[in-house]
Amino acid sequence: MQVVRKASILIALGFAFGGAMAGETAGSTVLSTNANNTSSGFLATARQNIGVSEGNSKITNSTVIANGANNSASGFLSTANQDVGRARDNGELTNSTVIGTNLNNRASGFLSTATQEVGFAKGNGKVANSTVIANGATNTASGFLSTASQQIGGAQGNGKLTNSTVIATNSNNTASGFLSTAAQSIGVAK
Repeated sequence: MQVVRKASILIALGFAFGGAMAGETAGSTVLSTNANNTSSGFLATARQNIGVSEGNSKITNSTVIANGANNSASGFLSTANQDVGRARDNGELTNSTVIGTNLNNRASGFLSTATQEVGFAKGNGKVANSTVIANGATNTASGFLSTASQQIGGAQGNGKLTNSTVIATNSNNTASGFLSTAAQSIGVAK
C-alpha cells in the first residue's frame, strides 16, 4: 500500500513539474515602450523578449504591444534576437493581438546574425483567430557572412495560420556584407 501511495505522489509531482515547464501567457496584457537591450564585444549576444512564451507554449486571449523596442549586438560573432509576441516549442498564438511599432533589431560584426519575430509561433506552430500588426519593424545584419531573418505573423514547423489578420507596414529586413543572406516572411505558414 505504501508503494502505491508513494508512486501516486511521484506521478502527481511529475505532472505538476511538467505543467510548470510549459510556458503560457493567458488573459494578459503586455505593454512595452522604448525597451533597450545592447551587447557589444567579443562573441556578443543580445536577446530581447517581449510577451514571449517558451517550452510547449501558448499565448491565448492576450494583448502584446511593443513601441520603440531596440535590440543590438555588435562585435565579433554578434547575434541579436528580438521577439515580440512569439510562442515556441509547439507554440500557439490564439485569440490574441500582437502590435509592434518602430521595432529595431541590429547585429554587426563578423558572422553576425539578426533575427526578428513578431506574432510568430514555432515548432509545430499555430496562429489562430489573432491579429498581428508590425509598423516600421527593422531588422539588420551587417558584416562578413551576415544573416538577417524577419518573420511577422506566421507559423513554422508544420505551421498553421488560420482566421488571422497580418499587417506589416514599412517592415525592412537587410543583410549587408560579403556572402550575406536576408530572408523575410510575412503572413507565412511553413
